[in-house]
Amino acid sequence: MSVPTQDVLIVHPNAGRRAALAAVLGVHRVVTVESQSEATRRMESAAPTLIIAPPENARRFLRHVDRAAPEAVRVFVCSQTDRQGLEELVETAAEGHVFSTLDDSLTISEIGRRLTNLLQLRTSARVTPHAVLEAAFRLQGRDYTARCLDMGNFGAALRVPMAASLGAFLPGAMLEELSVTREGRRVLHTHRALVRHVQPVRLGTDPFLRVGLSWGGALEEASPLPLAVVRDPVSVLAALRKAVRRGSQVWMHFQDSPSLQFVLDAPVVDIVDGRSVLRGANVGASPVSPGDVLNLSFEVGGQSYTGVASVLRVAGDITLSVPRTLGMQNRRGLQRFRPGSEHRFLASFKAPFSGKTLTRSVLDLSAGGFSFSFDASCEVLPAGSQLDISMLLPDGSEAACRAEVRSVEGMGAEGGLESVLRPYRCGVRFLEVPPAVQHAVRSAFVSARSEHVVDGGRYPFRDIWKMMEQAHYNFHPDYPFGGEAGWMDALEDTHHKLCASGELGSSLVYGDRDGVQGHVAGLRIHSRTWLVQHLAVRPGFHRQDQIAHELSALAIEMGEVHEDIDFIRFSWREDNRWPSRLGTWLLRVMDSHGLSWLRHFHYMRLELADAPAVPGGLPPVREATDGDCERLESFLRERGDVVRVLAEDLQASQLRLEALSARYAAHGLHRKRYVYTVDGEGTSGPLAMALQEEGSPGINLIEKTNSFSYVVLQPDHPGADAAVRALIQRCVEHGRALGRSAAVAIAADEDVAALEAAGFRSLGRFSEWFFHRSMVRRWVELFRSIFERVQRVGAERARGHRMRGAA
Repeated sequence: MSVPTQDVLIVHPNAGRRAALAAVLGVHRVVTVESQSEATRRMESAAPTLIIAPPENARRFLRHVDRAAPEAVRVFVCSQTDRQGLEELVETAAEGHVFSTLDDSLTISEIGRRLTNLLQLRTSARVTPHAVLEAAFRLQGRDYTARCLDMGNFGAALRVPMAASLGAFLPGAMLEELSVTREGRRVLHTHRALVRHVQPVRLGTDPFLRVGLSWGGALEEASPLPLAVVRDPVSVLAALRKAVRRGSQVWMHFQDSPSLQFVLDAPVVDIVDGRSVLRGANVGASPVSPGDVLNLSFEVGGQSYTGVASVLRVAGDITLSVPRTLGMQNRRGLQRFRPGSEHRFLASFKAPFSGKTLTRSVLDLSAGGFSFSFDASCEVLPAGSQLDISMLLPDGSEAACRAEVRSVEGMGAEGGLESVLRPYRCGVRFLEVPPAVQHAVRSAFVSARSEHVVDGGRYPFRDIWKMMEQAHYNFHPDYPFGGEAGWMDALEDTHHKLCASGELGSSLVYGDRDGVQGHVAGLRIHSRTWLVQHLAVRPGFHRQDQIAHELSALAIEMGEVHEDIDFIRFSWREDNRWPSRLGTWLLRVMDSHGLSWLRHFHYMRLELADAPAVPGGLPPVREATDGDCERLESFLRERGDVVRVLAEDLQASQLRLEALSARYAAHGLHRKRYVYTVDGEGTSGPLAMALQEEGSPGINLIEKTNSFSYVVLQPDHPGADAAVRALIQRCVEHGRALGRSAAVAIAADEDVAALEAAGFRSLGRFSEWFFHRSMVRRWVELFRSIFERVQRVGAERARGHRMRGAA
């Protein structure tokens, strides 16, 4: 890799500002000086690549730069409120000097990002396209077309017809929706591009404007979710400890002066007088006093955190209070992972601008895309490029994909800051990806997470069933142990079809040389909801908790792997003490209004052979119309059950599960929902409605996918009880028509009495929690911390027993 380390000269009278600028450019060789006269002496001894200076005496200073360092990039840092400085820069530009200007009121991190972009533009390769490239864009509400003269990783040069107004392309103008096409096929698209320079060119009788553009290294998209707020003190402290442990940079800046920003060096979370505090060194020697209130920010694990801390003490190091709350925002849509040595991926493609065929090893990947390293000094792959990729999979097969470059970022120096080698990382997102690639990525993900966990589709279901029996996993009334002969073949068939589908379900087996030790499954129970189910672990000394932890975390993450899954769903029996305590603590810490939903239900069952006689005089039941479905959705939303509506496909257009049914049918499985209605009086609309689920046997071992529930839309109506009885009877008849031995109902506490009157019996009370995919990372981290504590306590107890035995 040959993007070299740059020589940077920083000129500024403020020592803190010099140090802060040097900190954000730490990957380069930086020299800081106080005055322009000292800078002139430095330039005469060694010419820098980049010069940063204040606007005072800019014209005189640039005359020295032109003589001592004519190739240097010149940047003046000037506040928009500094009228005298701005006038000096305008007069300097009028004399023909070329330089860039940055607003001094920007935060140091933002200034550092923009300076890095300038250096990238200087050192990045630029190629002349091997074919004619047409560009189209919008500027000031007008559409333009141009020809691409050259292309780089962070910018391009366009040939714009002279008929265009020169005044519209002044440096700093923003081009919108820039698209580059070759023979009618789009090869690059970026939302914004900045005009860096414009020059009239006359070649014979064909004059034109040469317009130089630049853009960032990443395509930025607005987050679809608002900033989440972490309020629990334990979670706030855990996030801060994790950032410190992983060496993340902790930035501080004054609330009223964002330009005064510094890095808290060597941060430590400590306990002082029984109170948690944050200590560290003030890099940049910014003026900080006890009582000052500072904004704090850091990134860790693909998440960005912001908070407010107060300065408690300044004595060499700074001691700050721990923020009471943290604002949290996900920076990644999917969790990335590094494939293991047995799961290597190679990507081959033709570079869209140079025409060269490139083959690169995948650095990390997810179900949504991957990244690879490249040499930005001679290879051009700007963000927005469209790539046709041939992916070599771990099993030796190849698959064709289409992808888009999303980011081009430096990876840091190899071999220390003095190394001349700086590789760049190219991140791409899949646009079209075949099932073979998706399956290979999921297999590599599981292998990267645990060396003992494999796809359960490799195992006969009878082996998993035998382990479940030994683990006393006995809550599946339709499939009792010891009576497998009649239905084991059906469960085996369902198991392998779900595993082979890739999109409908997954099975994870923890195995070793002694066979199957644990199992968990995931199921797309609704279109955008992933159900974690069938967790069972063979009893064993001190291994049971570890296996349960690995399988549970993997099952949650497997749901996140599917980009179209929005909600994770899992449940536990309330009389099962350990899962109940664990689930209750997690939802109490993580509960986020609008992104999660907790409900309690009774699992009700009626043996159809023992069903009581049907009472007479019940109101008629009919199948719901589209209007009835719209009324049900509106009723649930008004009641505040928005998460339920989204997670259980209760939107009017999806209520009958037509789309989900087609996905199941494509893999030889069945999934459907019937909606039944009892009308109220006159035009009052539905009085009550029932949702009867239907699915292939064994998709869920307690047959949630063959259960029913009901909603009373007019609870104060005198005929509500009769309507509920009629709906229950209709769902019982539905189960009998399918040849089922029992009817299953999912009942809220207030529905139990009506079902018991109809002959149903409660087999236990459950809690069930739905949460949005944006909460998965936090769930996994909290879940891991619990089991780390359990393992630590177990080890301490075992050590205590050994010591007492030795005594």
